Amino acid sequence: MKDHRLITLLALFVIIFAGASMVHPLEAKTVSSDNLVLGNPSGAVASSSYPTNYLIQRNQYALSYHRDNGIANWVSWHLDSSDIGSASRSDFQPDSSLPSGWYRVATGDYSGSGYDRGHMTPSGDRTSSSSDNQPTFFMTNIIPQAPDNNQGPWVDLETYARELVSAGNELYMITGGAGSRGTIANGKVRIPNSTWKIIVVLSQGSNDLSRISNNTRVIAINMPNVQGIRNNDWRDYLTTVDALESLTGYNFLSNVSTSIQSIIEARIDGSTTPVPTSVPNPTSAPNPTATPVRTATPPPSTGCSSTRLFFSEYVEGSGSNKALELYNNTGASVSLSGYSIQLYANGATNATSSVNLSGSLANGATYVIANASASSSLLNLANITNGVANFNGNDALVLTYNGTVVDSFGQVGNDPGSSGWGGLTSDRSLRRKANIASGDTNRIDSFSPSSAWDAYSSDTFSGLGSHSVSCQ
Repeated sequence: MKDHRLITLLALFVIIFAGASMVHPLEAKTVSSDNLVLGNPSGAVASSSYPTNYLIQRNQYALSYHRDNGIANWVSWHLDSSDIGSASRSDFQPDSSLPSGWYRVATGDYSGSGYDRGHMTPSGDRTSSSSDNQPTFFMTNIIPQAPDNNQGPWVDLETYARELVSAGNELYMITGGAGSRGTIANGKVRIPNSTWKIIVVLSQGSNDLSRISNNTRVIAINMPNVQGIRNNDWRDYLTTVDALESLTGYNFLSNVSTSIQSIIEARIDGSTTPVPTSVPNPTSAPNPTATPVRTATPPPSTGCSSTRLFFSEYVEGSGSNKALELYNNTGASVSLSGYSIQLYANGATNATSSVNLSGSLANGATYVIANASASSSLLNLANITNGVANFNGNDALVLTYNGTVVDSFGQVGNDPGSSGWGGLTSDRSLRRKANIASGDTNRIDSFSPSSAWDAYSSDTFSGLGSHSVSCQ
């Protein structure tokens, strides 16, 4: 009897083992828990109460969705050799998993826009089976990409990533779009100004988080979402994770130890030297057909010019509706290189966030920096998005040029309380009075906004994107 029982048990073991090895032979190893190993960049939450930072987790990827923009804020996924097979491409379709009542972007919303339906998690990264490929075609994983971006250096970078996997590596990737070049689909879908991506490269192994070290390779890219770059090399757009954090306001690789982050996030791929965190503003090439971003027409000269840019509008609205506007009243076009904005939160005496600007600004024109999670109506007016626009009514802001203060808003080192300075800087929009021709260069003097600013109700954006000075 013992022999029969032993034979029976051995037979069962063989059957179970063989069956387990044959179940879903093409199914990818990646599961939803793999996709946020490095952290949740924006603290996204799987609740309809967070419509601009709504977490979606699938085996294929995790993403933060912005209902009002009709695209993801970011998409994160893990890639190794088990994810790559021979499954064919699927069909685009709306994401039926979105909460009831939310607009579900349709495939036809991109028709005639001049923009590609650009994958964030690529179809080519999920080809182990048809069921694994299909979710990459949900419209929540799609953003408007200029054809020369999507079909040029962007796809080359995607191909290079899979080549790294074929060479024995596994990757953790995070990607998204920053800023705004307008909208398509009657304002329902925002067109990013640039597309960015982070790739963390590890040799195939286990306990991945613990294996990230100061020497781990990290590739960071910020690519203009424009025509005219199809034949460019993706390496032309190398940047740092630090710079992308300044651009987006997100906290990438947050599960990695801070000491390691400080090294790998400050390094450009292929370089051993940390670099400054400024991000080029990729706006030099033309747009495909789209709703244009609002630009200012230079007003006639008033005879009262300033030597430097200054703050011309401040928006501290509901939720993440926050923005700053700079105005060029110098009488000539100026380079933004050397200009920096610092945020001093809650009475801090040291800057808690900053952004270095780049590009140029015509005389009489404005430059708008907005919070990446702001409403589409505000983002449509923005030149860039950045974490420095994550202020409240009791936070001070300083504009510097080559380290010298050229304007300030609020009082550094002073926390006026929840209602803000003069009761005017919380949940309000403020516009610089027309007779103010230059900035307040004393960042620690008392601040009385009513003397230099006109106040408007919350979420007033009507004046954003244009300004004028009259010293009469």
